[in-house]
Amino acid sequence: MKKIFLLLILVSSLSYGQYTFYKPYEVEVTSDIPFGSLTSEIDQMRLGLEAQQWSVEVLKYWLIEMQKNPFITGDQKINFILYDSQKRQKIVIRVPVKEKIIRAFKTEAGFQEHYIEFISETYEWLLENL
Repeated sequence: MKKIFLLLILVSSLSYGQYTFYKPYEVEVTSDIPFGSLTSEIDQMRLGLEAQQWSVEVLKYWLIEMQKNPFITGDQKINFILYDSQKRQKIVIRVPVKEKIIRAFKTEAGFQEHYIEFISETYEWLLENL
């Protein structure tokens, strides 16, 4: 009886331990442009250029995560976290990654066809959700 009880405790602690190490997909970026005034066209252009860089950073991050875990499937979300330079303000944008993109990135041919689509969709998503 004691052995069964100890075995149950061990199994439950192992299964609980799996979920405590879960880390969501996150990309953190520091920039003051989205937190300032965007009244002039120059400010809006700067924001657009930075958002292009952010979408490339999200792509790089996602490719690294897929190399770490080749069993990623289904639709996923990446938390894009934007801080100001003093880390007083924060914007969190959940960037969707579609299952078709994940499948395409797993093959070399699929990557060539879909990486520009991923970057442009991420760019648009970031700008819409700022």
